[in-house]
Amino acid sequence: METSRLTVVGSGNAFCSQGRYNSCYYVEWGGKRMLLDCGPTSIAAIRKCHLDPMAVDLIVISHLHGDHIAGIPFFLLEAYKADKRKRPLTIVTPPDGERRIREISALLYPDAVAMFQKLDIRFIHYSQKETLEVEGFKMNFFEVSHKTLVNPHGLRIEKDGKVLGYSGDTGWTDQLYTIADNADLFICECNFYEKESLTHLNYKKIEAEQKNLKAKRLLLTHFGTESLARYSDIKGEKAEDGKCIDF
Repeated sequence: METSRLTVVGSGNAFCSQGRYNSCYYVEWGGKRMLLDCGPTSIAAIRKCHLDPMAVDLIVISHLHGDHIAGIPFFLLEAYKADKRKRPLTIVTPPDGERRIREISALLYPDAVAMFQKLDIRFIHYSQKETLEVEGFKMNFFEVSHKTLVNPHGLRIEKDGKVLGYSGDTGWTDQLYTIADNADLFICECNFYEKESLTHLNYKKIEAEQKNLKAKRLLLTHFGTESLARYSDIKGEKAEDGKCIDF
């Protein structure tokens, strides 16, 4: 079976605690390259990993907070101005994602209208009620416990018998059982160590539920100040910016 690789581009929270980059994961799988989320630090962080951002075929967005989508205008600017990109780019996003990305881009760069006219960008909006087939991947999305205004979702991506799960940003929800179930790799946020929140997970809850999540491999990420202060007490596999994982 062909090896699939995930590179942790950014494993930090919105505040880049302890210098970690914002959320972004570069996945090489089945002859395609995709980003899971694209925070504002992503272009620099991708290059620091010695990867090519312009080789990306699709971007999959978990929710519409700035630390997960604000790198997209800069990605598109480079594709338009520097790369002169001709191949299509697919952006898979929650409802209202296209409008928000277009508006953010226009605020940052007044000529963004031309950018969107010239680039071959294919927006696909998802919902929890349907399975998408995108670029040879099967994708399912699950509403999770985060700020409702940003349409938060976790996701499962499948291809050739492999499954990649991603929690997105979320407090505890039983949807995580489904997202993680038998996944070859489950990327799970761990913003706090023990602080309870409706919108973010803590390590102690994950630790208590780990046997029920039933992923083959669990990768903790999206660390904040509290979890980083107790970092050595967090057992299991932890994401680090630049870390590569074959799954």
